[in-house]
Amino acid sequence: MSKTLCSDMLFLYERNVMKVEKKRKQELQIIEQMIHLYCRGKHGQKKELCEECEELFQYAKARIEKCPFMKEKTFCSNCRVHCYKSDMRVKIKEVMRYSGPRMMLVKPHLVLLHAYHSIKYKRKQKREEHKK
Repeated sequence: MSKTLCSDMLFLYERNVMKVEKKRKQELQIIEQMIHLYCRGKHGQKKELCEECEELFQYAKARIEKCPFMKEKTFCSNCRVHCYKSDMRVKIKEVMRYSGPRMMLVKPHLVLLHAYHSIKYKRKQKREEHKK
């Protein structure tokens, strides 16, 4: 293999890794923001998370960091594999139901970005289904 081909392949690989890590970091920021909103509203915590919410955040963080589908998926809600334990899935859904509408006031650009990517992903899924 030529040096330029190797360096081009390495560049593309590094770019993909950086892209995945950027998505991972953004997903972590969003979930942290949502859990903070929930904890502030439901548990009255101002700065620090309560023990229950901290546990949920650490669990979500671990799941996001180990996600093997980060490259192709948009958000956990669109993922074909649900890796959360059932009790944690119930808690995170409650957090999202509470925080989702409130995120529009705090981080509207993230809400719009989430909606855009979700719609785009679902359209892609439908196109793939029709091809089969």
